Amino acid sequence: MTRRRSLVLCLLAMLAALATTLPIPARADDDGKDDGKKITIRCDKNKTITDALAQHQGGPLTVEIIGTCFEHVTVGRSDVTLVAGAPGAAIQGTKSDMDTLTVKADRFVLDGLVLDGRVLDKLSVSGGRNAIVVTGASQAQLRNCTARASGSGIVGGIGIVFSQGASGSVDSCRSSGNPVDGIFLDGANVAITNSEFKSNGRNGVFVFGASTGRIGFTNALVPAGNVISDNGGNGIHVTQNSLGLIISNTVTGNGTNPGSPVGRFGVLLFHSRADLPGGNTISGNFGYGIALTGSTAVIGDPGFGPIPGNTISGNSTAGQTPFGPPAGISLVLASTAVLRTATVQSNNGAGVLLLGRSTLSVVSSTVTGNSVNGVELGQDSLAIFQPNTPLANISGNAGIDLKCRDKQSTFTGSVFDSPTTDCTGF
Repeated sequence: MTRRRSLVLCLLAMLAALATTLPIPARADDDGKDDGKKITIRCDKNKTITDALAQHQGGPLTVEIIGTCFEHVTVGRSDVTLVAGAPGAAIQGTKSDMDTLTVKADRFVLDGLVLDGRVLDKLSVSGGRNAIVVTGASQAQLRNCTARASGSGIVGGIGIVFSQGASGSVDSCRSSGNPVDGIFLDGANVAITNSEFKSNGRNGVFVFGASTGRIGFTNALVPAGNVISDNGGNGIHVTQNSLGLIISNTVTGNGTNPGSPVGRFGVLLFHSRADLPGGNTISGNFGYGIALTGSTAVIGDPGFGPIPGNTISGNSTAGQTPFGPPAGISLVLASTAVLRTATVQSNNGAGVLLLGRSTLSVVSSTVTGNSVNGVELGQDSLAIFQPNTPLANISGNAGIDLKCRDKQSTFTGSVFDSPTTDCTGF
């Protein structure tokens, strides 16, 4: 009996010792709910997203964020969702040489505070070299978010970056006031919809390095335009063999930096391609509304359904710049474009300027009210007016409606009424 009693007492002593050394599970008011698939992180109580990701391995995981998390987060596992759990939720990087949120996995979702389908608040990601970076063949959906970086450099100071084969979508986000770009695509394929890119130091939307940007078009081919305005360089910059599908966007007031090395245009295509099916309002930009250098564009594409035509108006507010004389649309270096059912009006300079053996095919478009000439051609360039009804209307421009700078440049086809011209024609 004595031996049995001693054994019981020994076991009780061991249990008491273990109770003092084993960790006690966090209560809901300490670290929030935890059901193994959805957890709440109280960053206002010094909890971190990084610790939550490390502690919960395997299977889909949703992390609700409350408060501001002062950390740099790397998501290296698939099926992770970060959402706002309360108004004011945020992730803020503290080091300008590290990205704030880096995604290196598939099926990642970033979302704001949504209740019964209503967005109550956006999830903020700020600070760091870049705010949000999706890289390395990863796939991410970013929605109802704000992004604002604090870094600098050629690929620093950018709100949202998709690179190195990454893909995904950005919907209902705001990436404004960044030192460099609002969003930067490099070797990526991304749909950008219902978002704002304002007052960024370089470009609003930068499509680089053989990327594809669906700007204002969902993956289901539904128009959902963006507001891209007041950026230091270009509103939309498509370059280095990239493709831009640009629809239903408002692109205004871009080119605020007089010393911008990349241009001061609404939309710039540099050795790239773009399709602007319709619905775009491109106006009031400091340089050209649309600029093509060694590029091709379809400005008005009926293949995407009954969409209103593009309007290019009131551009080149800065007048003559190092990039050339003012115009609404500029084609240089053997560029080629189709201008269909578009309105090009009230631009400073020519409505459309073609130089360097460029070619323009005009279908049922109006070029009127521009301050110098309507369609101006030089350096062996050609304008072709197609016979589709209604005929193109080139009239009411302050200078000459169809202006040829040299005998090597000309036009062919029929236009409405009798525009003024000094071209010989074919």
